[in-house]
Amino acid sequence: MTLNKSTNYFYIMLGLRGCHGIYRQGTLRHTRRIAFSRSFQRTYATGSKAKTPKAFKIIAAATGASVLVYGIDEYFYLSLLQRSARAVYVLLWIAYQYGVNAKKYDKIDDLHEKASEKLLQMLSANKGLYIKLGQAIANNGTVFPLAYQKRFINLYDAAPEDPWAEIDRTLRRQLGENYEKDIFEQFDRKPMASASIAQVHKAKLKKEQQEVAVKVQHPYIAKQINVDLAIYRAMSWVYSKIFDLPLTFFTQYVSDQLVKESDFRHESANAAKLSGLLAHDPAMDSLNIYIPKNYDDYTRGLILVTEWIDGISLADKQKLIDAKLDITTMMKQYVQVFGRQVFNYGFCHSDPHPGNLMARIHNGKQELVILDHGLYVSLPDKFRKEYCTIWESLFLYDKKKMEEIAHSWGIGDPQILTTMVQLKPPPKDFIARNTSSYDLIKSFLGDETKFPLQMLFLLRSMRMMQNLNQTMGSPVNRINLFTNCALQTLAEERTFSLRHPGPWIQLLKVKISLFLSDVIFWLFRIRQFVTGDRYGGRGEGIEDYIDQYMRDTAKLMGIEIAEGA
Repeated sequence: MTLNKSTNYFYIMLGLRGCHGIYRQGTLRHTRRIAFSRSFQRTYATGSKAKTPKAFKIIAAATGASVLVYGIDEYFYLSLLQRSARAVYVLLWIAYQYGVNAKKYDKIDDLHEKASEKLLQMLSANKGLYIKLGQAIANNGTVFPLAYQKRFINLYDAAPEDPWAEIDRTLRRQLGENYEKDIFEQFDRKPMASASIAQVHKAKLKKEQQEVAVKVQHPYIAKQINVDLAIYRAMSWVYSKIFDLPLTFFTQYVSDQLVKESDFRHESANAAKLSGLLAHDPAMDSLNIYIPKNYDDYTRGLILVTEWIDGISLADKQKLIDAKLDITTMMKQYVQVFGRQVFNYGFCHSDPHPGNLMARIHNGKQELVILDHGLYVSLPDKFRKEYCTIWESLFLYDKKKMEEIAHSWGIGDPQILTTMVQLKPPPKDFIARNTSSYDLIKSFLGDETKFPLQMLFLLRSMRMMQNLNQTMGSPVNRINLFTNCALQTLAEERTFSLRHPGPWIQLLKVKISLFLSDVIFWLFRIRQFVTGDRYGGRGEGIEDYIDQYMRDTAKLMGIEIAEGA
């Protein structure tokens, strides 16, 4: 059985793993026997030193060196060598199985099951950035076979907690030996939450008398991040050669973003910048978005001290419902503030999953609180405007404009972009050209040197937004809200004149299309109310319909998507 490349290109994006060491057991032959008792007596009698066999010296030295290396790695480098060797081994094993050994498997699904389990075990054992890479697989499930999709969703619950002794050591190094007495009035040693990079403790500042969240980076991250990312880049190169796919053009960019995310001073600066942008944006005055205050006097590279917020995580739908919070208002806030970041500010929170969002009632108004500002991307002005134009062209049915932008982004087949944006099955000639996911990627990345790397994080965020709206029962017309954000920005940047009615006519066409889209949305929504599916329990919302459309489209291209991916 031969392996179709369409089923195996995926691990590429992770890229990490080493090589098999082959151990050959030999035999040690003694050319002569040493009579221990006689030798000992002779040595004792003459006072001379006994000669230790050379082989014994070698074994003893090797054992001692191994113990020393293990001890240094375990206690000074926090298992850096062990986890790197584990990663390199597993990832090269996977590459070998798919690239060379696939014929030995009766079914390709058997290989998917075995490889995905081995990869999951490695990521879970290595922790840290490896968990984050695994979560990226889970969040982009459509790229991977079903075996990977089903297993990797569990990594969202796999973030470990560090023992207090290690957290205390980090706090002392960053804030001083007497931080508990000098800075905090109280400090809860049990973490309130833990993620792939850090864990959060609740405390109270002594001087400010303010309850705060203290985010402490896992001790192993700082020492391991550069090596982890170097392995990631190296293995991406190896996988690109094995599978003949362009996989290295984005690795340095992704690495740079993750390095920034690991410096909490950078996170504090991101939060302050977004807070300032929202405060000076009249369009956001009535939206009630809140960014918690950071305390920069106590913030360090590995420590972030920020205002404690009592609210309900958007990851807990039932609690939101029980608290009688307005789910529709919450989703409007979420979609519109993200749209404003993308289309107007060009400065985007790139990890807007439900765990980083909270809802609360404050001063009689429902607020959306945005947390965790470590991962942001800045959009070049040219790209920002082109992305606005794409969303306008979607409702103008301006295929020519979308193709023009697709070519400028190095996308080989513009139909891919138009199909993605228009959310409809591709034409028959497109399917004929792309009979596998391997062909699809080759067509999509026509010229990777032109591809805007910010799209990697932007599309990820868009998928998170779609998933959350679907989970909440599709209470808002996400596409319309997002398009209106794009139109608002275009209107602010265009000149409208009665002498030149072109922009007015374009705007009118889009508004008519949006109105028709809203009619369709409300037909779905009314049916949900009638059937008792207000919060999406039965999966009858418009996002469920769109999701099924995308699954059907993916199936036409040979890509299977697991439920919940």
